[in-house]
Amino acid sequence: MGRWILYSLLAYCALYAAVWLHELGHALLNARFGCRPGWSRVQVKPYVFFSNPGPVDLDKYRALAPWQRTLAAYGGVIANLLWAGAGGALLLLLQPENGYVQLFLWMFTTLHLAEIVSYLVVGSIYLVSDMAIAVQEYPRLRLPNIAAGLAVTAVYLWALLRVPADFRVFAAVWNLLTVLSMCAGRIVFSLLRGRAS
Repeated sequence: MGRWILYSLLAYCALYAAVWLHELGHALLNARFGCRPGWSRVQVKPYVFFSNPGPVDLDKYRALAPWQRTLAAYGGVIANLLWAGAGGALLLLLQPENGYVQLFLWMFTTLHLAEIVSYLVVGSIYLVSDMAIAVQEYPRLRLPNIAAGLAVTAVYLWALLRVPADFRVFAAVWNLLTVLSMCAGRIVFSLLRGRAS
């Protein structure tokens, strides 16, 4: 029982890091484009949902060129891709023997991939959040987003199959619940935001 609690804590830390780094990706680009003061403060609640790269000056953001708004929208996915690569590289280079270190690195890597899949595939089919912004600026990006998302999905599923047998089921269930809750949370948030406007 204690092992599963520790697994859950490590998985939560990996998930929180994936969401925080995703928002940091947006923040870096928003700061680079001059519509936010600095890049280091992002808002990720302990319950992870409704995180954002705030504070963004909306007037300056609206004045950006369409390609800048689009690139800022992709900032989170780009960050997730880079960090998933870093996590995978660490697993290959370090080949940690400690099961808890292994679990954290596998969760860190797969949860970054989960974010990418949830955005590029589901977020492009049912336009929400970052993908809604990108497609609003450039409608032709919708199909390439889905195609890229499906390619990442193949890598994601391959990675989940490579997770060590000791915690493969745990990692698969945690990842599945994460993807489902991310997608549902974004859809609910978009619907609520739509009603408020």
